[in-house]
Amino acid sequence: MFRTIKFQILLISTIFVVLMLCQTFLSRNIQSVFTEALDQTQEIAKKVSLVRELERDVIDLQRNVLIYKNLANESSISRFNVLMAKSLNNLETLTKLTEKEHDQNIYLDYIKRMKAHLNDYQENFNSVIVGRGNREKLYQEGVLNNLGLAFEGFDLEPNATHINERNFQAAKFHLAQAETLLLQYLLAPDQSIVEPFNQLIAAVKSDVEQINSNKAQVQQALENLSNVKVEFARLTKITRGYMFLANVVMTGSANEFLLLARQLNDLVTQNLDKTNQAVKESIDSSRLSSVVFSLFGSMLTIFTTLFLIYKIMLPVSNITHVFRRLAKGESIDKIPNLHRTDEIGELAQAADIFHKKNKQTVTLLEESQSLNEQQERLNQTLVETNKKAEQATLTKSRFLANMSHEIRTPMNGIIGMLEVLMRTPLTPDQTEKLTKASYSGQILINLIDGILDFSKIEAGKLDIESIEFNTNNMFSSILASIESGSRHKRLDVRLYINPELPSTLIGDPLRINQIILNLCSNAIKFTRNGSVFINIDFIPKNDTDLNFIITVKDTGIGMLQSQVSKVFDIFSQADGSTSRVFGGTGLGLSIVKQLVELMSGHVSVQSEKGKGSTFTVSLPLKRSSNDEQVLNEATHLTTKLYYFSSNRNGFLHHSYLEKMALDYHHMPLTQLSVTVDDIKKGDIVVLDIDEQSALQSFFDAIDYLHKKSIAIGFVSHSHLKSLPKQITLFWDVEFLYHPFIPEQCSQFLMKLFTSNKLVTIPSRFDRPNENIPQYSGYVLIVEDNDINLAVISEMLKSLGVRYDVAHDGGQAVVQIQKSPTYDMVFMDIQMPLMDGYEATTKIRELGYKELVICGLSANAMQQDIDKGKSVGMNDYLTKPINQQSLEKVIAKYLPIKDK
Repeated sequence: MFRTIKFQILLISTIFVVLMLCQTFLSRNIQSVFTEALDQTQEIAKKVSLVRELERDVIDLQRNVLIYKNLANESSISRFNVLMAKSLNNLETLTKLTEKEHDQNIYLDYIKRMKAHLNDYQENFNSVIVGRGNREKLYQEGVLNNLGLAFEGFDLEPNATHINERNFQAAKFHLAQAETLLLQYLLAPDQSIVEPFNQLIAAVKSDVEQINSNKAQVQQALENLSNVKVEFARLTKITRGYMFLANVVMTGSANEFLLLARQLNDLVTQNLDKTNQAVKESIDSSRLSSVVFSLFGSMLTIFTTLFLIYKIMLPVSNITHVFRRLAKGESIDKIPNLHRTDEIGELAQAADIFHKKNKQTVTLLEESQSLNEQQERLNQTLVETNKKAEQATLTKSRFLANMSHEIRTPMNGIIGMLEVLMRTPLTPDQTEKLTKASYSGQILINLIDGILDFSKIEAGKLDIESIEFNTNNMFSSILASIESGSRHKRLDVRLYINPELPSTLIGDPLRINQIILNLCSNAIKFTRNGSVFINIDFIPKNDTDLNFIITVKDTGIGMLQSQVSKVFDIFSQADGSTSRVFGGTGLGLSIVKQLVELMSGHVSVQSEKGKGSTFTVSLPLKRSSNDEQVLNEATHLTTKLYYFSSNRNGFLHHSYLEKMALDYHHMPLTQLSVTVDDIKKGDIVVLDIDEQSALQSFFDAIDYLHKKSIAIGFVSHSHLKSLPKQITLFWDVEFLYHPFIPEQCSQFLMKLFTSNKLVTIPSRFDRPNENIPQYSGYVLIVEDNDINLAVISEMLKSLGVRYDVAHDGGQAVVQIQKSPTYDMVFMDIQMPLMDGYEATTKIRELGYKELVICGLSANAMQQDIDKGKSVGMNDYLTKPINQQSLEKVIAKYLPIKDK
């Protein structure tokens, strides 16, 4: 046991540990002394800091007293009370810090006297407040009131002489001079103003006494003037009183306090020097002991090093050399240290065993080569499996495309017929039910589009465009798409767009629209009540590039952190119950993430269970050559805008108003009634109305403004359906509803400024009486599905277009040859006998190069659209077809009828 290296090293280690413990004890002792000294130093430094802070606070107190004396600012009282409480608290802290001092009584004496001065200071300031308040009250109710009553109801007789008129005007002149001196005294109380003021009052009385008029009026005026003089004397007395307190008494108290603070600071500084000297002596003593132990430890280290070299390192080096030769397969005649009984001997014995095992290594190498050949065969099998998986993915994409076509075909009939039916006269109940049915159909179409997009992304066939697009148009389209869902759930949806955002950017508008729409739809879906906030911002990178920032925040159900990590997974929602409660496939956010990554962007989410979620997307886009922004300055406007809101921020963002460079005043809605008289004709008024009770509360004030011919606008939530109808029963006003884009805000305000009525009640509340344009043309519809044929026929009929019908491609070719007067052909793609591609090819081969052919198909894949254009189609419509998309194509190729 005693010969083993383990025991020897353990013995040396024990000695080192004992030595280290002793060294640690000394270090702890030094540290303890240093820590104690540091605590004392910090405590004294804290005292010095508190004393200096007290000096600053007292100076600040005196400054606030002077401010209140001159301005009677309520914030000065609040600041004074905060400083006073802070100073008293600091004195209490200073008292606790001096409890361990040997000269505690000296400290407490200073602190006690300083507290006394602070209490006196507080009482004197309260007297100043009372005096200042009495002065204001006496000024308003006494002097100013009597000055106002001096000539109240005073009228000269019709036959008044020129002298009476002159004396009356002289009295009013002297009275005006007296009011001027009174204001000068209030601004800067100077005793030299008192005598001139009294002289002017006496002059006024003299002028009044010389007026030969109604004796009762003259006597009343003289009595009022006498009251002015008496009240002014009381005013000057009160003023002198609190001015003396503020300027003399309180200043003296402050100076006494500062003197005590300096003396206390000197005492604390002296104790700090004594403490530092004691600390230095203790540290020197401990350092000497540490040096002694360090020398002893160094000697022991040298001895240990020599022992380890001789007993361990050299033998280990020899054994290592042996193992290195064995690893190379070399023959070994003798292995050293086999006679040793310690660990080195065990290593030597292991080397001997290793030597005997070398022969087995050759066998193992041969087995390894056999395994490598087997691995190559497995790799070949894996390649073949990958090819089969890719083929399965392609088959799945084709299946999804075919399913999309089969579902879109009947959906075209359902949605199209609903749209046609909604353009006929209906009862409100029928309109509501048809709107819900149309909304449900659109949800199904969105689901199909999502599955197709996912298929395109998975197959690597989704291309990202880079074209110029108008941001205002894109945001308008998004708001129109999410409007139905948010109104159905009565959610407060807000949209804020940085007004500096360029109005034209370069990117893929379709995919950006899809990203924002998916995020908004997700927020609306998982928010039972509350709000959804959409923020659009940007960060410039250079003159041509920027980061487009999209933030969608909701107050919905939120997620746990464990759920956040998988929210972007394919066919996944936060948990298994979510899809049962809220519906959906879990594709929307997965498509968002993949689209963002395809556009080299970044998406992140922050969420808290029960408190909602915030999704943020950053996309790199480019600026166009167009320097216009989404909101421009409104020029040549000289009138004022009065904006009243129920909260500090308001429904109209301040950045919009500032960007338009408007002269506006933003006030609380509660100030409307007291401000109506200040609003002049030509100004405009905008009101935030977030509930009907607010309208009732301010009905009289709004009616008063309307009778003054003031232009009035209302800003409110989109889900307050009945509000505009109620308001328009009484007044002709403008409306703006959240959510809105900056351009709509600008149009709303400019409508108020120019008084040219654009809209009375937005179409979102009443079904519009649409004025559908009528087009001139003769169209051939090629469609094999009777329902879809009926849909497109009704839509064309509403546009005033004449049409013929063919049920397959072959019939279409024959009819075009027989009647070559068609202006346009709507060609279905999938038909029996001859499909749309083949029919289009034949029509072009027959020489009809100028005939406009528009493809109709439920296939929404890009390759289908490209194939249609390759065979000669001019345009392409994807089913289900709506009135708007059909009219857009008609307007491109057919003229409008002359009225």
